[in-house]
Amino acid sequence: MTESAKREEAPLLDEAEVAAYLVEHPDLLHRHPEVLARLELRHDCGDATSLIEHQVRVLREESAGLRRRLDDMVRVARQNEGTAERLHELTLDLFAADDLQAAVEALRAGLREGFQADAVGLLLIAPEQGSAAAREPLPELLGDGDPTLTCFRPLLERGRPSCGAPTEAQARTIFPDTETTVASAALVPMIDERAVGVLGIGSSDPQRYHPGQGTVFLRRLGTTAARVFDRLLHRG
Repeated sequence: MTESAKREEAPLLDEAEVAAYLVEHPDLLHRHPEVLARLELRHDCGDATSLIEHQVRVLREESAGLRRRLDDMVRVARQNEGTAERLHELTLDLFAADDLQAAVEALRAGLREGFQADAVGLLLIAPEQGSAAAREPLPELLGDGDPTLTCFRPLLERGRPSCGAPTEAQARTIFPDTETTVASAALVPMIDERAVGVLGIGSSDPQRYHPGQGTVFLRRLGTTAARVFDRLLHRG
């Protein structure tokens, strides 16, 4: 039998029965304060609202506000837990890469599949000497003095991710081949002991990445990616 069928067959209590039960169990509301919080208790004082009623109403409103805040905190905590797990999986995939091309592909795939990125862009800065650039030429690989990096110099100097609508130059430079219109993006400097490059995560949703959002996970991703790519670039 379903729960709805059980409720339909359950006998209904009338007010007299409820009142009699409360008389027989005067501590019921003490044992179940959540029931008391939902009851409407009026204090007869004519047309005026009694102080007791006002206090009860205020307490109920505060309680409802606290419940909403708690629900929001639980929701954010669950989202952060999911993000941390996906970032961990992406980190493992990056460190498992044997060469630059494999690392680039792992990063792109991880962000598209695990973080639902509409566009992923990457610019890597080759070290001056002893790099793998000659053996593994990539369109993402640039020299440190390349003018392509001009629009990202302030980002690299600040060393912090930037979220919001990218400039036309930034979008054109880091998302050159995407068919999606990038309305918002997270631009992440990849810095370890040196500036290794810039990572772009784009979305067609203008509200997906905005200036007021937290960047803790983006900073961790930037540091991790920098460590992996710099190691592969210096591999002899």
